[in-house]
Amino acid sequence: MRNSITGVAGWQKNSFIDFPGTVSTVLFFSGCNLACPYCHNPEIVTAGPSLLVRPDDIASFLEKRKGLIEGVVLSGGEPTLHACLAAAVPEIKELGYRVKLDTNGLLPEVIRSISPDYLALDVKTAPRLYGRLLSSPYADTEQRIASSVEIVRTMGESAEIRITVAPGIVNREIIREIGELVNGVKKAFLQPMKKKGKLLDPAMMEKNPVSEEEIAAYRDILAEYVGECKIRGES
Repeated sequence: MRNSITGVAGWQKNSFIDFPGTVSTVLFFSGCNLACPYCHNPEIVTAGPSLLVRPDDIASFLEKRKGLIEGVVLSGGEPTLHACLAAAVPEIKELGYRVKLDTNGLLPEVIRSISPDYLALDVKTAPRLYGRLLSSPYADTEQRIASSVEIVRTMGESAEIRITVAPGIVNREIIREIGELVNGVKKAFLQPMKKKGKLLDPAMMEKNPVSEEEIAAYRDILAEYVGECKIRGES
């Protein structure tokens, strides 16, 4: 697998929180097919070739850490844009690692081909708004997201829906739409928008965050549709 994992712009070598129940290493792939204004990884999304991690370094790490690390998280950016995963994921699994995929769900056919052991699908807003709010390039965005949600639904406890609570991107009406979309999913998580470092759209830093009370109301709405809904960071 020496040259199979390409396009990695960031790397967290050890994580205890990114893959449920699994000590993992997290690979952040460059590029994205959305332009979420609250994205807190703009450097990774726009990273050029000179900033990418050497594939050989990743391969050496995975070969040496067998038995110490249990999982590999494919995150980003948007990992499903990278053709290398078709060959890399089977090789990662052959080394004995479990694979988690973090994705925006716009390429459901890639999710199916990768067949991750755990799937985290980010539903950003109501799919009908992806073009206007997030610059989705696809005319059939709603169908793509629905297909990915169905994968989450079929994976049961081995998958989750994640919703970033960003001002101007979600509200109670939109959360209700998302609830109807993800009806029957086992797990959903709400995560308040991060305001640390750089955001893709700096103007998002000036917006008032969604209140804790409002996020709790979103949780209660989603709880009508999913098996379990939690707010990330809440004790």
